[in-house]
Amino acid sequence: MPLSDLTLSVLIFLIFFVLAAFHFLLIREYAKQKRIQKKRLEDLELLVQQEIQRSRNLDQSNTTLKKIKKKTDQRLELIRLQIKSLDKNSGEAKG
Repeated sequence: MPLSDLTLSVLIFLIFFVLAAFHFLLIREYAKQKRIQKKRLEDLELLVQQEIQRSRNLDQSNTTLKKIKKKTDQRLELIRLQIKSLDKNSGEAKG
């Protein structure tokens, strides 16, 4: 039983329509996934920038602590020398 030309034309049209619809859905899903991936990358970039800033702040804090420690050590050494000098002077005064 042969198909008429009209039926054949309708079937071909339907096949092309379904292929076009699937193609449209595929492109739409691709665009959606691309937007999601872009958002993930932007969020990741923000996290990286925050971590860089945190590391800089930590490094700056460490540098500040080193300077404070150096000043404190210098002052402690000065105090030790003054105590030594006082002990020497008090020993000479007694003797």
